Amino acid sequence: MKKSRLIISFCLLLSLTAWFLPGCGPQARKPVAGSALGQDMLTLLPADTSAFFVLDWHKLINLKPIETWLEQQKELETYQKKLEAFQLDFKKEIYYLALAVVGEVNKPAEAVVALANLKYQKDKLIPAGSGNQKPELETYNGISYLPMIEVEGKAMVCLAFLDSSNLAIGSEAAVKKVIDVYQGKTPHFFSNKNLKTLVKDLNTRAITFGWLTVPADLVQSKLSQNPSLMPLTKVKNISSFSDYKNSTYLNDIKLYAEDKDNLKSIADILTGFKSLSLGLGAQTPELKEVLDAIEITTTEKYLKVFISLKEEQLQAITKLIKEKSQKSSSPQPAGKSQA
Repeated sequence: MKKSRLIISFCLLLSLTAWFLPGCGPQARKPVAGSALGQDMLTLLPADTSAFFVLDWHKLINLKPIETWLEQQKELETYQKKLEAFQLDFKKEIYYLALAVVGEVNKPAEAVVALANLKYQKDKLIPAGSGNQKPELETYNGISYLPMIEVEGKAMVCLAFLDSSNLAIGSEAAVKKVIDVYQGKTPHFFSNKNLKTLVKDLNTRAITFGWLTVPADLVQSKLSQNPSLMPLTKVKNISSFSDYKNSTYLNDIKLYAEDKDNLKSIADILTGFKSLSLGLGAQTPELKEVLDAIEITTTEKYLKVFISLKEEQLQAITKLIKEKSQKSSSPQPAGKSQA
């Protein structure tokens, strides 16, 4: 009897574990070089961030196709030697890179910031000044930063040393916003309650993932002359990811609109574009194969555009593009029209 109860209790425990674990993934934390996850980079961005793009550099640079491509690019050796001067191994010691707009997309000049998660030596990243003396660093709330480009006494580009794993590069205003978030003085991106349910859809384990809060006024002005495209003005947010698995490239874009009817209207527009492109590309098998692979679906929350391409498909398209560009750039024989 006791054994039966023990078995039943054990099975119940396993069932509860299987039920709860999928929704209880690791919580985002400050990124530590070598152990950070993609989602951790978002803990360095303020809650009002309107756009970001995160790249898992370490995963990308160590993919076999990328390694092969790099071996063929002899001109990159110059840049590699420059990195060596910083005693930085770009294949082993750089983990994540990110680019973000920590404010309004309409005003990117002072709102753009780049983040790097890596293992580095601070002294090696500070360039020598006049007379081989290191330039003086400035500090903000105890964190040092280096003004790199100044215009009329104002720092336009700064490099901030957040800790031994993270750097921030951008305008002085943007870098200081990141420092405030890093020190917990202002909330980070995951604390934005308006986006909480949407952020769950982000595939933060992919090689790249991104987010954009669409500026309504900008889209409205661009599409107002074409009534057939007006449903696109209802798009509020866009997320994306790209990945590489089993020799296949995966690309996913999600559009979030005000309601499901808007999503269906947008799906009709995109499906129409796809059909038109299929008609125009019918004579090119490689292009037709790629267009056929595009999937357009809708849910209650978003519209998804998804495409997966095998390695050989991408190579065929790359070859086709090269051939087209070579033909267009080659001089035509005398006497032939260039119409």
